[in-house]
Amino acid sequence: MNPQWFGDSFDIVKRFFIGNIREMGYQVFVDPMFTDEWDGLENKFYNFLGAVPLPLENLATPSGKTALLLDPDTGIGPKTTKKHVTVSMIIKCLQEHEIVFSFDQSFSRGSNALEQMGKKLSLLKKEGAVGFYYNSHARFLFSSKSPEVLANLKRHLVTAGLPEKRFINQ
Repeated sequence: MNPQWFGDSFDIVKRFFIGNIREMGYQVFVDPMFTDEWDGLENKFYNFLGAVPLPLENLATPSGKTALLLDPDTGIGPKTTKKHVTVSMIIKCLQEHEIVFSFDQSFSRGSNALEQMGKKLSLLKKEGAVGFYYNSHARFLFSSKSPEVLANLKRHLVTAGLPEKRFINQ
């Protein structure tokens, strides 16, 4: 997450998703993958989103139901960079969180975005997880190891008013 984008419409969408996941009884963490200089704005970012930063590695793992937002600058790519996460990273995060979701604007301009989403969803499935995309100007991939957890999340988001046509399933 780059500080120049703090407070943009993508952040408002993140806040919406975090709020809905919290309504479902989850503690929501965020890995903001900060880039550039934040100069003390980090706490304002967490406060705006309504999520807390991941605990440091030497602290105990949180108990109860947890969800994690991965917030790279660009999205889900073939390799981990300062601006990208990978499906493998998402799978690793699912070892500790019931739901992992990631901002994803990492789509080749000349290619079919639906096809690219399908490939990422297939990679998730191959690794033993399930997923769906929220498909809009702000795309997000939601994943879980449990089909029931993911179905409940999707049902909750539709009940909150999101049109079912915005969801791309495996």
